[in-house]
Amino acid sequence: MLFDQERIDKIQKFIQEQVIGKARYYDINERFPERLWAYLSQELGIFDLLVTYPDRAVGFRTFLEIIRQLSLEFASLASIAYTQGIYGISLLNRFGSPEQKQAYLADLVSCQKMGVFAFSEKDIDLERELPSTIARQVDDGWVISGVKHKIANASLADVVFVLAKTIDTYGKKGTGIFIVDRQQKGVTVGESVEKIGLRAMPLAPMSFEGVRLPSNSLLGGVEAGLQQWQATLMDMWGAIAAQSLGIAEGVHQKGITCSQLKRNFGKRPIDVTINQIKFAEIETKLAACKAYYQEYLRSDMQEKRAILILKVLTSETARSLSEEVIRITGSYHFLAENDIERYVRDAEVASTYGGTNDGMRRKIAQKWL
Repeated sequence: MLFDQERIDKIQKFIQEQVIGKARYYDINERFPERLWAYLSQELGIFDLLVTYPDRAVGFRTFLEIIRQLSLEFASLASIAYTQGIYGISLLNRFGSPEQKQAYLADLVSCQKMGVFAFSEKDIDLERELPSTIARQVDDGWVISGVKHKIANASLADVVFVLAKTIDTYGKKGTGIFIVDRQQKGVTVGESVEKIGLRAMPLAPMSFEGVRLPSNSLLGGVEAGLQQWQATLMDMWGAIAAQSLGIAEGVHQKGITCSQLKRNFGKRPIDVTINQIKFAEIETKLAACKAYYQEYLRSDMQEKRAILILKVLTSETARSLSEEVIRITGSYHFLAENDIERYVRDAEVASTYGGTNDGMRRKIAQKWL
């Protein structure tokens, strides 16, 4: 079984009845979609797919397919979902100690609490350099100081997972991920970061000034932060690929609809031969993306090079297709009120998440060196 089809059917019903037509409002006003989020996370309970589902692979594939389906209409909602699911729930479920899971996991799965992963730092390549945020070991635990650059859902956070360079009492350096209560003294969320796309998902920096933590705040009780981050990033690339494919499919559907609208004068865009050819080319590119996406889902989803290729392929396709659709429809997409321009912006921002595509191409090329 590739997916839990019953879950997918419920998501599609939710999208048809509650999501379609709502994304524009939240995007324009940069508002968090509270009502939609509550229904998705609590009524539909999508996050148990990542924790309690009997077959972990089927659960994760179903979660990715939900991200794709949501992105057909509202990519920001998909981003909020996979950030909570992968950077909060999966990270803790995979690497947390039994005591840490007991303390936090149920509330994260039910979304009574929001979890965020504070790892990104300005001008730091975490695959080559240690983070500048430092956790110094002291007699009764750790003291964390540093600034994280762009944290998804930061303003909503209850639980923060912080990637830091560790310095133990002997001066030995390593890395660790620490579980921090958002209300802890010394934790500050900065002003929201402006972004061109995925605007309903909040993004902001976070600073940590002498935050004192107990010894048991270290994720899993081990100093293995970069390894835990890299393993989590693999799952995130899969979610970004699913989102990008959904954006590409969504903008294609919107473009066709817009191009078929009858005009008071002149031809419809779809009546122009060159536009028919371009839409056929778009359909062909989408077919290739879908085929590789399905092939990846049928694998064990653990091969790094395969997911890098999928992320680059889908995100570049979403960008190029959305730009092509807006060229075909021209000013007509505004008359149709189908938000094609929003898809262009969302595709642009989604392509930068999880690392640049050029950086990923270099990783793909390592095989030949």
